[in-house]
Amino acid sequence: MKVAILAVGNEVLCGKTLNTNSMFIAREVEGMGGKVTHQQVVPDQIEEIVRGLETAYTYADLVITIGGLGPTVDDLTRDGVAKYFEVELVYDQDIYQGICDYFKRSHQDIPENNVRQAYKFAGGLVLPNNNGTAPALFLQKDFQTIFLLPGPPSELELIFNDSVRPYLVSQIEERKITNSYRLCGIGESVAEGKIIHLYKQYPHLNIAPYCAVDKVDYIVTTLERYRTELEAFDEEFRTIMKDYYIGNQSTDLPSEIVRLLKEKGLTLATAESCSGGLLSSTLINVEGISTVFLEGIVSYSYESKLKRLDINVDRLMEYGAVSEEIAHDMAVNLREISGADVTVSITGIAGPGGGSELKPVGLVYMAIDVCGQIFLKSYIFNGNREKIRQRTVAEALYWLYYHIKAL
Repeated sequence: MKVAILAVGNEVLCGKTLNTNSMFIAREVEGMGGKVTHQQVVPDQIEEIVRGLETAYTYADLVITIGGLGPTVDDLTRDGVAKYFEVELVYDQDIYQGICDYFKRSHQDIPENNVRQAYKFAGGLVLPNNNGTAPALFLQKDFQTIFLLPGPPSELELIFNDSVRPYLVSQIEERKITNSYRLCGIGESVAEGKIIHLYKQYPHLNIAPYCAVDKVDYIVTTLERYRTELEAFDEEFRTIMKDYYIGNQSTDLPSEIVRLLKEKGLTLATAESCSGGLLSSTLINVEGISTVFLEGIVSYSYESKLKRLDINVDRLMEYGAVSEEIAHDMAVNLREISGADVTVSITGIAGPGGGSELKPVGLVYMAIDVCGQIFLKSYIFNGNREKIRQRTVAEALYWLYYHIKAL
């Protein structure tokens, strides 16, 4: 089944409102085995809505509209759809009574303009909205089908799951099946090189990478009839990516680190310079971390490294704060000071200034001390200050996970 999505609203068109609704609908439709063939955003104008529908139906037989069902004068989706299909909008007392009941439950007066929401298409259906006042609408005419959904995500998602999903399931001939994979500690191009042969080896699978600063996700979809092929791919992919695979696309790396620490009965402490506490802050976002996280030190200055981490002044002057040697000492000394089983240290140059020919902006050293075993890493990251810090923390999290898991 081919589906088009038409979002209506000046606030979406102008970027004032993030269009997460289209992303939700597309993901759900594709997951069920449908195909989203077109997406568009149009302003709150009847003629533009009609023009948008004319375009959408060249790509699909079913259109889902988003927004424009409210009580104000700029909520014109019903009017635009009625004009396109050449159907009448008729007042429905049951809809209006439902709106009145909604306001009564909230002990609010009923605004006069909410009567605008009590109109439906002649020959169409009304889909209940248990999270708001705007009912969704459904219409079929001349082999074209349309769902009109409200804009607020809490309302749209509920109506989609209650009313749209069952219809789509009934229309889709064969369901899709999906596997997802989350990789950390590897870039998109390197990952692609490792699995490029799998694209030809498994021709019935749609293998799609999605890259972010701290991860690469792969979403692999196919039809139910190719389940055996997907299972074979799954086994081979995990074998190739065993050093980088942490779980499916919903797996959270900091949460996995905390889980492993708890599982192995280990404690953790951090010492950060250029990352400025971003690593410890990211870890502390995980619920229940208090049982394994002892402390985080932001030793930004020379003085702090000397006083808080007991770094030897001669080594600090000889090698400089941004060096493999000082990263090593920061991790080792932190383990002695904190008593943590696992420590990680970070020192580098996040920029935009402070770099030199020998130590350029983006140079980062980190050390991980796992029960007395030291692992040292060095990088040169590109980007602005924020991106360098983000990439530093992403690498630190991955190597923490990798070395703790290996115990």
